[in-house]
Amino acid sequence: MRDNHLHTNFSYDATANFSEYLEHYSGEIVTTEHLDLSNPYPDPSHLMDDVPDYERYCREIAELEAIYGSRIKRGIEIGYYAPREADLLAYLADKDYDLKLLSVHHNGQYDYLDPYMKAQPAHSVIPAYLDQLETAIGRVEADVLAHFDYGFRVFELTVEDLQVYEAQLLRIFQKMIDHKLAFELNSKSMYLYGHEHLYRYALTLISSLGGSRISIGSDGHKLEHFRLAFDKIEALLEEFGIGEEAILK
Repeated sequence: MRDNHLHTNFSYDATANFSEYLEHYSGEIVTTEHLDLSNPYPDPSHLMDDVPDYERYCREIAELEAIYGSRIKRGIEIGYYAPREADLLAYLADKDYDLKLLSVHHNGQYDYLDPYMKAQPAHSVIPAYLDQLETAIGRVEADVLAHFDYGFRVFELTVEDLQVYEAQLLRIFQKMIDHKLAFELNSKSMYLYGHEHLYRYALTLISSLGGSRISIGSDGHKLEHFRLAFDKIEALLEEFGIGEEAILK
């Protein structure tokens, strides 16, 4: 089971390098480096365009494949922000990726993990985030809808809390299915932020719509989080009757 959500130091907030993962694991590696425009993290008063150096990224992969073999795939995590859609599309237009994740990380003022957002009432943050997520699907070509809970990761929510937004979640997941995106089981969200129960609820909704495509990702930014709790995810997949044919590889 490949880790489909992974970062190296080609991402602005990661410390790991390719060789750490390659030395640790003998299977296929794909890294999904951050593309976030007008990024308010870490300083909301100074928005940054965080763009991976594609040419250097490709060169490093070629150099590493001469040592480790052809087991490295190119990937990107597209942080969708509607006011910069044209710039996102322009960056992606001439680049070749094996895997594209679609995410929403910020609202143009704050990253959703910023302490400011954590201090806000969940019921004022979640609807705006879900609106952004619903808009993002289909606006850029992608393979995976990543960490559907990113906008409410910082909140301790019950399934009942999230059911308030069930109608919109069903619209989002139907749109995801229509655009042939896989739903990501994000192990960082599930087991570091304690949202496994919310992902179980999401899987139930997706199943009710006939969705079946799943992607597994640790959201790892360092070696310690690579393939995080994949044993638990394997058990969850078995529990839900999700077979290997449904897993994005």
